[in-house]
Amino acid sequence: MAEPAPGVELRICPPRGRIDLRGDPADPAFPTAVAGVLGFELPSTPNTSRSAGAATVLWLGPDAWLIETERAMEAAVAERLAQALPDLHCSVAAVGDGSVAFSVSGPRAADVLAKGMTLDLDPARFRAGHCARSLLARIPVLLHRPGDDFIYEVTAARSYSEYALDWLHDAALEYGDAAGSS
Repeated sequence: MAEPAPGVELRICPPRGRIDLRGDPADPAFPTAVAGVLGFELPSTPNTSRSAGAATVLWLGPDAWLIETERAMEAAVAERLAQALPDLHCSVAAVGDGSVAFSVSGPRAADVLAKGMTLDLDPARFRAGHCARSLLARIPVLLHRPGDDFIYEVTAARSYSEYALDWLHDAALEYGDAAGSS
């Protein structure tokens, strides 16, 4: 008899480039310059993301976004953004080494996350492309649901990553945690 599939799988995501971008979206030059570098517009709806090619941009606040790229592209994208925005009041900072992302997937993924955070993860409310900053087991995290599947990405500061992963493993035990790293 085959073993039942786990209700949740935990994985450490491969390292990725991350760029903290701050600027005034009301200044037409800012979003135009950013779109010229990324090839698509910044998300303007709160707590959403937008992706194209190798880049994903998550809306973090009215003047704040997190750009995720392939790890090897982080410095080049940050440099191109800085060059495209020289006379604007803005900030571009490569921050990829400061955090670790975990993938929490499977039909019980939202149940595991709900044990440690107060966000409403109902698929009708926290839909594909949504993101939010929150606390998970008392640590600040960024939660992103990149697609329609039951996959959530939890990004935590590197200094909290071991605690976050241990907590997620413990929270997933009752659902048949299939742990791994990729």
